[in-house]
Amino acid sequence: MPQKKTKGTDENLQFEEAIEKLESIIERMESEQIPLEELLKDYEEGTKLLKLCRNRIDGARQKVDKINKELTNGSVILESLDEGAISSDEEADD
Repeated sequence: MPQKKTKGTDENLQFEEAIEKLESIIERMESEQIPLEELLKDYEEGTKLLKLCRNRIDGARQKVDKINKELTNGSVILESLDEGAISSDEEADD
């Protein structure tokens, strides 16, 4: 039974939601015989999701590095690690 297709990659997805969608695409590609055109669409969406996940991980890593650097300098200033802060850092990198 075909799974519900998602329309495009939403840049506002939470990391966990993006991972779930990516896993769903991978499962579908591995388990179903699907037409080449649909396979290519899934592949394209999967690569976009992968990029989004990598950007979120990189943003989180940068935040952790910043906190660790501040800890070693003795000036601990903890900032919010909410998803919005990570997303805004990603946009600045692009």
